[in-house]
Amino acid sequence: MSSELLPAITLLEREYEELARNANTLLGTINLLRSRAGLDPKPPGIGATSDTPEGSGAITEIKPDTFYGKKLQTAVREYLDLRRAKNLGPAKPREIYEAITSGGFQFETTSAEVALVGLRAMLRKRTQFFHKLPNGTYGLTAWYPHAKPAKATGPAAGSDPEEDDAADAEDSDAAAA
Repeated sequence: MSSELLPAITLLEREYEELARNANTLLGTINLLRSRAGLDPKPPGIGATSDTPEGSGAITEIKPDTFYGKKLQTAVREYLDLRRAKNLGPAKPREIYEAITSGGFQFETTSAEVALVGLRAMLRKRTQFFHKLPNGTYGLTAWYPHAKPAKATGPAAGSDPEEDDAADAEDSDAAAA
């Protein structure tokens, strides 16, 4: 291969990456509108790259231990961030439950139904982190800066995330009872 071609290849690769980022941004907007219309999101197409830079610690796929040992709120936030990076947008509670359990999260409950009830309660109570859309899906509140805030029924909006994670255990225990 001729070294004369390397600058042209590098330039074209950069241009391709920029176009892929723009396409993913557009797809994110399309999926947001599809979600609001009650339609399923379109899967990522060519150049399915995340909006996060390499090495940022963002999850790119769910492995059997992705959520193992994490608190419920942390696992859900990471999962929703993963969906956002893949332009999938918000998710229904059952989708969240299935994804985090497949990623190694262990609910401290006797049955899947009780765990799902606890997950739904946490999503409803933590309005400073999670936002329920009219179609019943949940996203992160940060994704919707212009949305009307829901009434907070959980900890205060300025509370410490570490304390919120500690409360996750209480939510899981309460759901198990």
